[in-house]
Formats: sequence, C-alpha cells, structure tokens
Amino acid sequence: MTATPAAPHLREDLLTPRFYTTEIEKAARTSLHHQRPAFEAMLAEMQADYNRDHFDRRVPLDRLRDLSAEEKEAYESYLVRSCVSEFSGFLLFKELSRRLKQASRPELSELFQLMARDEARHAGFLNRALVAEGIMIDLPSLSTKRPITWFPLSWVLYSVYLSEKIGYWRYILIDRHLKANPGNNFAPLFDFFEPWCQDENRHGDIFNMLIRCWPQLRRGLRGKLLSRFFLWSVFLTHSLTVCERGNFYKILGMDPNLFDAEVMRQTNRTASRAFPWVFDLETSDFVDLRDRIVATFRQMKQAGGLQKLGLKLRFASLLLRQVSQPMRATEAGAQEATA
Repeated sequence: MTATPAAPHLREDLLTPRFYTTEIEKAARTSLHHQRPAFEAMLAEMQADYNRDHFDRRVPLDRLRDLSAEEKEAYESYLVRSCVSEFSGFLLFKELSRRLKQASRPELSELFQLMARDEARHAGFLNRALVAEGIMIDLPSLSTKRPITWFPLSWVLYSVYLSEKIGYWRYILIDRHLKANPGNNFAPLFDFFEPWCQDENRHGDIFNMLIRCWPQLRRGLRGKLLSRFFLWSVFLTHSLTVCERGNFYKILGMDPNLFDAEVMRQTNRTASRAFPWVFDLETSDFVDLRDRIVATFRQMKQAGGLQKLGLKLRFASLLLRQVSQPMRATEAGAQEATA
C-alpha cells in the first residue's frame, strides 16, 4: 500500500468536490443580536459533542464481502468523493474559525471550530475506510494541489446549508434502507450513518441561523433568486452524481433514480423552513427534466464532433428549463416579509 499525491477515482469534471473560501471580513460583521437565543442553544449543543465516542478509531472498517472489480471501483469512488467533500468542509470551517478569532469574534470562532472538528472526524473515518481498501490519500497535500474557489458570503451560507441538509437526507435514507434490507449492508461503515447524519443536521441548522442573521438575503427578488439558483444547482449536482454514477447505490440494492428523487423532495421540504422559496416538485416537470438531463449528460460523454455540440446545446436547453420550473413561497419567507 503506497501513498498517492492525488486522489484516485477523483475525475476532474463539474461533479468533482471543490475547496472554498469566502468574504471572511464580512462574516466577522455578522450580527447575532436577533438570533442570540438560537446561537446560544446551538453553541451549547455543539459543545456537548454528542458524537464524541461515536467515531471509534478501533472499529475495523474492512468490507464484509467481496465485490466485483466494477463494484469495488464504485464503492471506492463514493468513499473518495465523500472524504474530499468532508475535508473541504473542514478546511472552510477551520479558516473561518481562525480568521474570526483574529477579528475578535470568539463566539463565532468557537462555533466554526466545533463544526471543523465534526468534519475532520467524518473525513478521518472515511479515510480509514479507504485505507481498508488499500488506498491512502494525503489530504493536506491534496488541498495544496487543488484550486481554491472564492464564493460571496451569501453563496456560502445558502450552499453550505443545502449541502449539510442534503447530506443528512442521503445518510438517513441509506441507513433506513439498510436496516430494512440488512443483507445489502456490505461494509461496517454504514452502521455509523444514523448518528453521523445528526452532525449534518446540526450544521444545517447552524447555517439556517446564520442566514437569519442577514435578513436581506431572504427578502424580495434577491431571496427568490438565491433560493432558486442554489436549490437547483445542488439538486443538479446530486442528480448527476447519483443517477449518472449509480453503481454504488445499486450495490446497496437501491434504485439510484428513486433515491435521488426522494433526497430532493425531502431536502426541498426541509429547505422550506429556511428559504423564502422552494421548488414545486410535486406538480412541475422538475424530476422528469432530471431524467432527460442525466440521459443527455451520458450521451455527451460518448459523443464527438458535431453530435457532441448538438448534445451540449440540448443539455443547456434542458438546464434552462429545469432552473425555470415553478417555485412556491414558504412560511419562512412570509415571516421574513412581515418582520
């Protein structure tokens, strides 16, 4: 087993996990005045560290049964992408914590430090599962080789909220499926998903609170555009990842398309507590367009020349139709409008 400077199974495309930074000086101006009770409650919950003993490094994470070469690649690809995503969250939260401390915001700094702690545990646990597969990733080295993407603070607040909540629904739905179908549980890693997902849920609630600290982010046209763009972009990335790379879910005995649709529905419902607008997934063509987008994406990878150009145009047209699907106002938005 040898260490590799780059992560195997991590193709460079629009689905590849990224490393991020943001307007940290602006983040330091976050006012907790109207959210003080929620902030204190969340900080206390994070300090309690309910999962302190959950990620036991002594627990073996070797697979319980053999997989075919194709299945093994799908499982390892899932581990690599998940590990890099968690490590990306750790780096963002760690940098925010460090810089907020320098800006004399110790309470906010501690909150981000505690979230960084959770992300580091998640990445470390996934890395241990990769070591059990004979793969070693030098995460600190990887972070110096991949580009850092800068996002405005509003983008980070919306996108991280959604990534944490969609992560919760991914973990909990896999956990429920495997408890109902224990014969499909081929790795001990999955036994840790139920408490693990509560970290994701808490982080999402923290970012909901942070969004409320900037009420202008949920008002008027700006709130509607932010809701539309980030719900759509997160759902699109999830659909392409799950449906176009669905072999991992098939090993678990899950239908990738049905799993993706349920994750979107549940995340959309959860987001209605935070965002002023969410997609109307039940009566619109959003999910049907998902199927056509995924099919076209697959065709694009196999085509060349003029055929590929035509498919790219079709892909862009489908994306435009999907992002333009109807939305509905939420109670969270109504409360903000009357505040």
